Amino acid sequence: MTKIVCILAYEGVELLDLSGPQSAFHEANQTNPGSYKLIVAGFENAPVTCEAGMQIIPEKTINQIERCHSLIIPGGAGSRSPSITDTHLAALKSLAARCERVVSICTGAYLLARTGLPSGTTLATHWAFAKHLKAAFPDIEVDSSKLYRRDGRYWSSAGVTSGIDLTLSLIEQDYGKSIAHYVAKHLVVYMRRCGNQKQYSDVLDIQSPANNKIDSVVNWLHHNMSQDITVIRLADLLCMSERQCHRFFKDNTGLTPATYVERFRMQVASDLLASSTKEIKVIASQVGFQSYDGFRRAFERNFSISPSAYRQAFLLD
Repeated sequence: MTKIVCILAYEGVELLDLSGPQSAFHEANQTNPGSYKLIVAGFENAPVTCEAGMQIIPEKTINQIERCHSLIIPGGAGSRSPSITDTHLAALKSLAARCERVVSICTGAYLLARTGLPSGTTLATHWAFAKHLKAAFPDIEVDSSKLYRRDGRYWSSAGVTSGIDLTLSLIEQDYGKSIAHYVAKHLVVYMRRCGNQKQYSDVLDIQSPANNKIDSVVNWLHHNMSQDITVIRLADLLCMSERQCHRFFKDNTGLTPATYVERFRMQVASDLLASSTKEIKVIASQVGFQSYDGFRRAFERNFSISPSAYRQAFLLD
């Protein structure tokens, strides 16, 4: 039986969040005709402009969708915009209630959460938005690590290309592994990617210091990273006692001095692994580790992937 998939298009939608799943479902139809009927629906009939500037013309409005197996809610800046009214949200909530599956891609989790969800529902979203999503909707749980996840009838993904990862899982659930594998091959993507969002995230935002004192610490760390950096040295740098230094870091970064320094080292190391051909042991020494094993353990603790695997995945040509 053909499954009807409704993909929401709205002003400010992220194009790849919409087109990635749409292309995957389309490829499933190529090998197993009639698997899915795809409908791009909007809140209104008027064309909408995605974040990248392309215009999309919805086939129907969501109020015109009588039956739908899976509702796909892509992300985008528009998902957090007040231009999506309470009337729009009520219509979306009504449609979601009639679907077997409700799927959010990336920051589409905001739009889904705005319709109202059972308390404790867990949604995945892009790592960069996880804290803000949780603060905006404290009754839901936010997963910033997995590429995608399921919580009952709700599915959600980290965003952009991970929307394809999620869609492959949906296709496999609907029509089996062989169909999903065919789709993955034709889209030239992995059937299942290893790892999680940690390997793509910045473990520390070292480019946006909270204040001038943190700025001075960042500058000092850049020039002294290969050294043994203790709380005593940081306290001396800041002209503070050790206790004051510890409180200063917790108040301004949310981290202890030791954790901040480790994440700083890891952020620089990840950049070097991706942008240079230096031996990994050299990079380990450059960011302050006397042994490769210690460096590897710290890297895996922060990125959930080994330094060598990270380099293979991200080394620039």
